[in-house]
Amino acid sequence: MTTTNQSTQLPIDECEEWIWDTLDWTKDSGFEYLKDGNKEFLIFSTNDFFADAKALEKIKKTTGMELVQMSTHDGYTQLWFGRKRYQV
Repeated sequence: MTTTNQSTQLPIDECEEWIWDTLDWTKDSGFEYLKDGNKEFLIFSTNDFFADAKALEKIKKTTGMELVQMSTHDGYTQLWFGRKRYQV
């Protein structure tokens, strides 16, 4: 996963907004937040996903979160974005 230093890490709510805006999902979509030890994840589910490498790279550069897992089931795609979590 991407390493970002503590002073430049965006708050998780801003990461969520960046991901929504960058991927431009308008249909049946949702997300959840999960933390595990020193890692945190935003998990997005949508039935309106089109793989866009440039958008994924923009998310990584802007938020420090990278796509770590993707799965599809019954027409829905689930994308896991993760990063190392710094406590302040």
